[in-house]
Amino acid sequence: MKNRMTASGLLMLGVFAGSALGSVPQMGGGMSHLLVTLHQNQIYLTFESPNMSTVELQDHSESYGGAASVLNNTGYNSQFGWVTNGFISLPSAAGIYVHRTNSSPYLDVFSESGFDPILGTDGSSDVWQWDGTMTHNWYSTRVRGHHAVEYEVFVGDQFGNPLDGYLSGAIELNFQYHAPRHRIHGVGESRIWTSSPVPTPGTAAVIGVLVSVGHRRRR
Repeated sequence: MKNRMTASGLLMLGVFAGSALGSVPQMGGGMSHLLVTLHQNQIYLTFESPNMSTVELQDHSESYGGAASVLNNTGYNSQFGWVTNGFISLPSAAGIYVHRTNSSPYLDVFSESGFDPILGTDGSSDVWQWDGTMTHNWYSTRVRGHHAVEYEVFVGDQFGNPLDGYLSGAIELNFQYHAPRHRIHGVGESRIWTSSPVPTPGTAAVIGVLVSVGHRRRR
């Protein structure tokens, strides 16, 4: 009898298990397209929405299986997406490449569908070939604060070498990974938000005593 569990108990376990395992990582918000234009043999890079040049990395407290597990326990985002702006015509065997020229040390980048490390992550090449379709790669980190990455985009040959006669463009992407905020209830009629760590059991007990004393005094 001690090991018996009620149907409601089993149902609750199923709910928590389902909420803990995510199927598809969340993008993090609306799409922020990086427009790639080729005009008179020069690459131009612009934000479709300039007010979305900085996005927020978020830990959604979900766990993913398979290749997507690289995002577990990190703040991540895939709002930035490479998009062609107008018609782009390239010489035979040529392509468009993205070169990481500068980056925050703890910012990782993974491919959109395969979650493979790219653009310098885990020893991968600093150069990544873009296929010209809308592509939203994943950015992630375990370190809270501000992160940024700078890219040079150029036209190159089949080996990734810049082609003569073409000029490259550059763009900077910015990210914020904020500290979690915890809400303390029961302090008067207000709600206090704090970015400090959750109090230890001993500290929480002291807070409870102070709040209790405050209520008695108001009586």
